[in-house]
Amino acid sequence: MSFQFSIMIDALKTASHYIGTTLFMAITALVIGLVIGLGIALIRLYRVKVIAPILQGIVTILKGVPIVLVILALYLVSAKQFDIWAESMHWQLRFKDFNMVWIAIAALSLLSAINSSEIFRGAFAAVKKGQFDAAKSIGMTNLQVIRRVLLPQALPISIPMFSNLLISLVKASALASMVSVVDVFAAAKITAQQNYRFLEAYVAVAIIYWMISLVIEKGAQLLEERMSRKLRRATL
Repeated sequence: MSFQFSIMIDALKTASHYIGTTLFMAITALVIGLVIGLGIALIRLYRVKVIAPILQGIVTILKGVPIVLVILALYLVSAKQFDIWAESMHWQLRFKDFNMVWIAIAALSLLSAINSSEIFRGAFAAVKKGQFDAAKSIGMTNLQVIRRVLLPQALPISIPMFSNLLISLVKASALASMVSVVDVFAAAKITAQQNYRFLEAYVAVAIIYWMISLVIEKGAQLLEERMSRKLRRATL
């Protein structure tokens, strides 16, 4: 069976209409994960009693759970419990009216939070301890140390890793089709089911993911260079 470029182009056109859905899921999950991951990393950095060991255990466990299981578990739990929760809260919304995109985002956010916390921990470890002591000696509070010393140095270091995380989230968003979300991958697969030309459709999807990854990588490089220059000027 020969490869038909015309079918690949048609699949490429159809799938490209859903790039926005794919990026929305990935970027939203990244932002949510950044906030939660930063909180986890700071709690573990300052070794908050009781909470830090618990979070360490949770992170260790969740790192070994495949994202596909998280998506399916959230879907099944929501399908059984959402209507009960909605009725108890006197909401009019029901599970059948719920946008499945948010289930996918919740699962991806969990993946993002776990990875973000580890990225932040590694970046924080690169900041010399003497700088914490110096900041404390001039009367800075913990919040001021985080805002003026820790984050400005940790963020430029962590940008390449966060760009890799965003690329991973973009690729993982293809699993959202399991809960009836139509994204780039699902759109191409639906197109392929009409003519059974799956190879052409999958090549089209690969091209789209490659282009998105390339844009993210180049954008991260520019952002890293800009933040590094700003940090160097601030230290002069």
